[in-house]
Amino acid sequence: GVSLSLPAFGIAGRVAAALTGALLLVFVLRILTFDAILRDGRVVLSGNDPYFYLYWTEELSRQSAGVIDRSALTAGSFGLLKSEPLLVAVLWVATELVGGVERAPLVLAWYPVVAGVVTGVFTYLFATGLTDDERVGIASVVMLAVMPVLAFRSGLGFADHHAFDYVWLSMTAAGAVRSVRAAATREAATGPRVLAWTGLTGVAIAGQLLAWEAGPLLLVPVALYVPFAALIAVDRDESPGWTLTPLGVGLAIATVLTGGAHLALDWQTGVVAATPALLLAGTVGVAAVGEVVHRVDDLPVSPVRALAAAEAAGVVLTFGLLTTVLAAYGDRLFGQLGRIGTDGSVVEANSLFGTGIFGWLFLFGLLLFLGVPYMGFALLHATRGEDHHGWLLAGIYGWFFLVLATFQMRFAGELSTFLAVFSGLGFVHIADRVDLARPPVPFRETAPVRGDGGDSEPAFELPTPRGAVSLLFLFLLVAGLGVTQAPVKANQAPVAGHEFETAIWIDQYAAENGIETDYVFTEWGRNRMYNYFVNGNARSYGFARANYRAFLRATQPEEWYERLRGRVGFVVLDRYDSEDATLHNRLTRGFGGRHDGFDGSGHYRAIRVTDRQQVH
Repeated sequence: GVSLSLPAFGIAGRVAAALTGALLLVFVLRILTFDAILRDGRVVLSGNDPYFYLYWTEELSRQSAGVIDRSALTAGSFGLLKSEPLLVAVLWVATELVGGVERAPLVLAWYPVVAGVVTGVFTYLFATGLTDDERVGIASVVMLAVMPVLAFRSGLGFADHHAFDYVWLSMTAAGAVRSVRAAATREAATGPRVLAWTGLTGVAIAGQLLAWEAGPLLLVPVALYVPFAALIAVDRDESPGWTLTPLGVGLAIATVLTGGAHLALDWQTGVVAATPALLLAGTVGVAAVGEVVHRVDDLPVSPVRALAAAEAAGVVLTFGLLTTVLAAYGDRLFGQLGRIGTDGSVVEANSLFGTGIFGWLFLFGLLLFLGVPYMGFALLHATRGEDHHGWLLAGIYGWFFLVLATFQMRFAGELSTFLAVFSGLGFVHIADRVDLARPPVPFRETAPVRGDGGDSEPAFELPTPRGAVSLLFLFLLVAGLGVTQAPVKANQAPVAGHEFETAIWIDQYAAENGIETDYVFTEWGRNRMYNYFVNGNARSYGFARANYRAFLRATQPEEWYERLRGRVGFVVLDRYDSEDATLHNRLTRGFGGRHDGFDGSGHYRAIRVTDRQQVH
């Protein structure tokens, strides 16, 4: 039989204290918007999409009447959430556990903060599993804490799916890196510790896919790792089969969990649910071919070239299958990939390095310059170092998400965990170069001796007071811009005070005047917020996105009245310069009456003008 045991972390007291302090910093920098989120006894979530998840969490809680069971998870209304079923299920269960539907807004507000701290834990495990250096792990968590992009992506009240995705992504990376590092022989690949990390990897991959319909995109680094890991194994005269065994077992576990959730609960589409099975098949194929090449002695070319040629043929075959036999999966996959970098109407869809945007500076500060060179070191170390498989996987993760962020800055958050780890490694390495710390383990010629013997090296040493001041100065030099930008980015996310006040005022006005058709017609980026507070329905902003801009530019008031009648109760407009004949100008300047020689618009009545020049 095979014995199983939980991983032994072996965290020393000083390391635990330092990690606790780093995680506390993560927590503090994610509650910077406390006053903006909790206002006058109400929870005001940031952004637009969080109200979608709040709507469905409350809807599930009402439907289930406090009973957490399978029937609620497979309810017809829940079936509409094919995109993020696990997220809403977790939020719903948490809501029921803390008191029911009335607590849903608080659960949604605090979930990103909890997710941010948990991501910090897995970032530490990823960093220490990669480098064997606790100092790099602590530094990585600190770098993660001060990254401005995460100050709002996982900040209080920013309750969209991103923070949830970061947890599963960092968990997958931590488990995979720790499991693949030691898997070159049968004994290592089936060891209890490797199997435990392999199991964690499988659970994390399943969670990643059930949490977001684009989860397969986050598994591309794993798919890229497989053929390169086999090539390195053959080049090092190692067994490709045992090298890929931990990853294969993890994918098998993910296949069972994802497929089971899809069949039993109807979660996610068949395309998403099939992803780990297809990736497992590819991994088994590469491992089998690699093992044959590894064992055959009389090949006409070198084993590495033979395997590379076989893998190239496999890539061609895979694309052929995706366009013929697996056409549904291929169309979905290529369709999602084709959307990257094509939607310029949303800020986060722009490039991280877009001209005039300076997204990289505001989202990462100078940490991008610190971390990227060490991402290059990871790939170089993968070809030269002894622990090559872990560095190969980590390097692929980092570079892949950097490429994605280059096309769309929405992936800057996914890049953060890996950039934080390589920035943490860079910080410790620079500290060594200026005689403030011992060299990080990956840059030493021999591994450190750990234990209780007289010659053992302590895992974590406290610096002298002078050294602590010098380290703080070095930290501010490389991360100071991020520290100053984090509050700025965090405070850009919450709903503006006048917008929240407008939503509450409209709600009260509708109630006092008995207005039943109370849909609020606004710019789509705030549409869900307005409608949640006015009528409780934040399910979709599709009507506003499809029609609001055209409504503002229209010159035929009667035509738009007929289109909106019976559906729209209120219109919210911001004053700005526009053409005289447009509906926007007539309603914001003439308030629907005669103005500048134009006839009145009819059917519209101004009921409020705010000091921010909003007209309702």
